[in-house]
Amino acid sequence: MTPAEWDWRNARITDEAIEALQAQRGRMGPLSRPSDPFTLPVIMRFCNGVGDDNPLWFDETYASRTRWGGIIAPPTVLHVRSAPHPDSVSQAEEREQDLLPGIFAMVTGGRTVFQRPVRPGDTLRTRSGLHDVIVRRSRMAGRSLEQVSETVYYNQRDEVVATHYGSLFRMERAAARDNRKVLDLEPARYTEDEMESLYACYEREHEQRRGDRARYWEDTGVGEELITLAKGPLTIGNMVAFFIGWGYATMFANRLEHLYLKGHPAERLVNAETNIEDGWVSAHWDEYFAHQSGVPRPYDEGIQRVTWLAQLLTDWMGDDGYLRELAVQLRAVNLLGDVSWCTGRVSGKRLEGERHLVDCDVWITNQRQERTALGTVVVELPARG
Repeated sequence: MTPAEWDWRNARITDEAIEALQAQRGRMGPLSRPSDPFTLPVIMRFCNGVGDDNPLWFDETYASRTRWGGIIAPPTVLHVRSAPHPDSVSQAEEREQDLLPGIFAMVTGGRTVFQRPVRPGDTLRTRSGLHDVIVRRSRMAGRSLEQVSETVYYNQRDEVVATHYGSLFRMERAAARDNRKVLDLEPARYTEDEMESLYACYEREHEQRRGDRARYWEDTGVGEELITLAKGPLTIGNMVAFFIGWGYATMFANRLEHLYLKGHPAERLVNAETNIEDGWVSAHWDEYFAHQSGVPRPYDEGIQRVTWLAQLLTDWMGDDGYLRELAVQLRAVNLLGDVSWCTGRVSGKRLEGERHLVDCDVWITNQRQERTALGTVVVELPARG
């Protein structure tokens, strides 16, 4: 299909496309090639993009004194992409064709079960497939689809590192524009006092990180409040830092960008006012493309908020804890200028074999008092004795 065969601004979800997608459920693809090695610079760039300065992730002297015996990577480093080879822009498409060309795609969370940490020098291979297709009614865009993918991560020793079930919401751009559910939201503005209060939170956040002070299962009570992390206000610079650390796999410049978009027309968007082409990820920083999807201005890459909630948990649980499971639903868009407050509460405690587990509810609240993300978490803590 070529760009001339569909209008991405007004593409529709058809019954035929839904049926074709549903036929793909349960099909797992082949094992991928090994990723680029997770070197210390790769891990540090990811930390920089998240805003996570936990020394367990990058300070060998500090990390050598922990239960891990050395540096480990933040749990959500799994999402870091390998650098594409410049020649890949002219190579044949390896992914299956998108059966919903032109239909807006927005990350809406997911669930990850972690088995073991990533360490410097590790490489990962993945096997992925479509886990489920759910027809939804969206307040923003009417009939929509939730695509749930399953990805299993293996390290170079063929050990399972994690399994991730990622949710992607697909909706019609025209319906989202017409609905104007979020299109009329005013830009965020703050007083000097509000900004000084936020900066003060940033400057004392490291003091609440548990670090090498073990948080024991026996000392953790149901109903206990977690710490709070501040993120934002969201800026283009924040998103650039995250994209650099994440390593978005299909971002190119100039000739390489043109050749890539020519070979992958389903990812090509054209500004009707300027006739300038760009990739589908550009709505995160380009107001025109954001508007065409019913969003008033640039917005975050959804996985950013997942990484923020993971940082909340690793800061709270300390070096001896381990994040076993993280499930997040992104409930509202995080717009340019928004501040996000990440926090949570212990909801339960249990034993599972020899594991001492703590269940937590987590959430993110913005300056409009909207909960933009909700999550449930399983953390393994050390036991006394």
